[in-house]
Amino acid sequence: MYLTQKNQIRDLSKTEFLALRELCRLSKNLYNVGLYTVRQYYFQEHKHLRYESAYHLCKDNENYQILNTDIAQQTLKVVDRTFRSFYGLIKAVRSGTFQQKVRLPHYLPKEGYFVLIIPRIKVKNGSFKVPMSPAFKKEFGEIVINFPERLDPAKIKEVRIHPKYDARFFEVEYISEGKVEAVETVKDSALAIDFGLSNLATCVDTNGASFIVDGRKLKSINQWFNKENARLQSIKDLQKIKRLTERQSRLYINRTNLVRDYLNKTARLIVDHCINTKIERLIVGFNIGMKDGINIGSRNNQNFVQIPFYSLRNKLKSLCERYGLIYQEQEESYTSKASALDGDDMPIYNADKPATYQFSGKRVKRGLYRSKEGHLINSDTNGAANIGRKSKQNGFTGLCRGCLAQPLRIKVY
Repeated sequence: MYLTQKNQIRDLSKTEFLALRELCRLSKNLYNVGLYTVRQYYFQEHKHLRYESAYHLCKDNENYQILNTDIAQQTLKVVDRTFRSFYGLIKAVRSGTFQQKVRLPHYLPKEGYFVLIIPRIKVKNGSFKVPMSPAFKKEFGEIVINFPERLDPAKIKEVRIHPKYDARFFEVEYISEGKVEAVETVKDSALAIDFGLSNLATCVDTNGASFIVDGRKLKSINQWFNKENARLQSIKDLQKIKRLTERQSRLYINRTNLVRDYLNKTARLIVDHCINTKIERLIVGFNIGMKDGINIGSRNNQNFVQIPFYSLRNKLKSLCERYGLIYQEQEESYTSKASALDGDDMPIYNADKPATYQFSGKRVKRGLYRSKEGHLINSDTNGAANIGRKSKQNGFTGLCRGCLAQPLRIKVY
């Protein structure tokens, strides 16, 4: 398996910064050249032009000649992967598993930038030099980037340099080789997760434990971001500035880093619980298009769509693969309405033929659910338990009332 570490590139001199921007611009130019070549072949022959053939058609281009050979080849390989994804989407549409309209890969903006993919580096004295052609080095000089001490240079498989916000900032991504660290687990044990807003992740496991990862910190980060961005936007409008300003880009970077850090810690906390209690399976509630057409009020809409649940799911999946745990996503329609204590059946929602169902209990107010016998439990733990029941996993039927009524709230710092 592969592990990834991201760092913002700092301490570049002015000449290094300008040189790195120019390399990203050349990478963008070559991407468009490769894309044009493959698109034209597709229009004329109605076939895919493989990387090996596109390479011979593009290697004489001036952008290819100025870039380092390794970087240039990786850029053309990205074009190849992009078109293969396009063909994959076409097959998905024909099979009925993908509903949206499929478009041909489009060109990058003329004044834009593209990622630099470096397949190998040489670390010396705690830093490495960005590969470049002799002609480019003669005109712009070298670019030296500090290498993280915690990483082993021998395990680095690839380095990517991402230009952010019109190349105002650069982010370096180190992809290193890692080993699966299989942990001891108990068979048929599982933990179910229900995502939300104030309760970012409500977790219930088959051992009878329940806890809630607090999401109010994440809401606060987004609220601060929206307020500050609106203030900067109003100033920008008065000055009739159309582009993204320097202060806005810094604000976006700051918010992204805070959210990423919070989600990393949340995923680590959940997986550590699984490791410590020997949980074998992680079941995550998810609905396709869960953010499309959402209507829970303008304020809640804004908060909900700004929380990257997709990123959190990917982090959980990656950690599960690292420790040999089983990751599973479960469709979660009606899990918040059904009663886990009463064992209500939960159908799958059909948008084409919507139907009305009766359940034993009901949600009496915010965060509180009343069962058929009149017992009050936490509505989110009820939903998480129902996600586990709907997955047909043993252990979620017959959970004690205390497990669902008094979950532990955990604040992430």
